Amino acid sequence: MKLRRSIALIAVGALTLVACGTSGATPSDVTFDVELIEIKGATDGIPAPEPDPSTLSSGYGYKAPGEYDADNPDKWQVATYMFSPAAMTVVEGDEVTFRLFGINGDHHAMTVVGPDGSTVVNSFDMSRGQEKLVTFTADQLGHYKFICSTHAPTMTADLLSVSG
Repeated sequence: MKLRRSIALIAVGALTLVACGTSGATPSDVTFDVELIEIKGATDGIPAPEPDPSTLSSGYGYKAPGEYDADNPDKWQVATYMFSPAAMTVVEGDEVTFRLFGINGDHHAMTVVGPDGSTVVNSFDMSRGQEKLVTFTADQLGHYKFICSTHAPTMTADLLSVSG
């Protein structure tokens, strides 16, 4: 049984590599519409989290029982910031444009880092209600990281550059 599973996993991996490596795609201009959003959830049906999530990351928000709703001392809320979408794929050599729109958050300090760890797009700031275009060439294979250092580590996005 383990042998069959191993063979199946190897076959799926090989097919994935073949599909990515022989797509025949050529580099082009690609634009992604990316929103900067905050997701919130509130409840009064379960115990409040320990520890306070906002102490774990600046990307988390928390309003404790009694603080969130003075009329319901058991109700509390959590929140997190994120990019939407948070995962994208391009062909190596594509000119990539992120058309960013800030929906939530007063301030975001953002950077794009290449697969080799180099800074591809220097740090820039955005705020709620702003639209910005950020363009670069995905000239490396692998994962690019789009990072909001204000709300890291939760507010990150991945751009995978595959062989054409």
